[in-house]
Amino acid sequence: MTNENDAQEANDKLRRMIDEGVEIAGGAGGAALGLLSSDPILTTALGGAGAAAAITLRHVGNEFVDRFLGPRERKRVGAVMAVIARGIHAHRAKGEEVRADGFFDAGPGGRRDADEVAESVLLKCQREPEEKKIPYMGHFFANVAYSPDVSALMAHQLAKHAEQLTYRQFCLLNVAMYRKPHYRLRSEDYRDHGNIGIELIQGLYELFDLYNRGFVNFDGEAVFSPTDVKPGSMQTVGLGVVLAALLKVKVIPDDDLTPVVAELR
Repeated sequence: MTNENDAQEANDKLRRMIDEGVEIAGGAGGAALGLLSSDPILTTALGGAGAAAAITLRHVGNEFVDRFLGPRERKRVGAVMAVIARGIHAHRAKGEEVRADGFFDAGPGGRRDADEVAESVLLKCQREPEEKKIPYMGHFFANVAYSPDVSALMAHQLAKHAEQLTYRQFCLLNVAMYRKPHYRLRSEDYRDHGNIGIELIQGLYELFDLYNRGFVNFDGEAVFSPTDVKPGSMQTVGLGVVLAALLKVKVIPDDDLTPVVAELR
């Protein structure tokens, strides 16, 4: 009975944390709570790999429940858990199968690659003050769970980059990959632009940083400083394409994109 009581108490704590995170994640937490429940009927319905994904989230989430977290940290972790679970549920609803390449298999020490990547994402969100990034970090893990071409090592590398990027840079990845024609951005560089305002220079520095990370380029032209940037020719390349897709930056609302590109026209 004690073990059953302990498991129920852990599930109750996890549910409360996810409920608290709905403020940040948006929407209801029902799909998340259902996926993360230990209901054997649901586990059977998910199938082996799907159940492994749910078990990973439940296991890692319960570890966070037992840690000392501030109120805001609890909301952040609950939010990313909710988004991850909803994302897995959405993939499953489309008939997609969770990757079965060993990502969810226990290693010699009982630790899964999935556990490590999930913990990495949750830790990054726990400490992330720019909370608009958190739903996209949730999309990141949910999509990694269905992307066998993204190894655990690559997932850690990209999660680290995502942690270091700003939400403005998430928006810039969106524009570079999906929305550039819509905004008709400036086609020239800024070398002779004269006095560059603070908002513009911030945007140029963040584009220059994406260029230095190898996530965007400008029609293959060399860029040596922020003033060499030509916004109208930016495009995602290399791991920038992979990261933008995993983060699902495509769903960033126009209301967030418009002020980011306002100075780049």
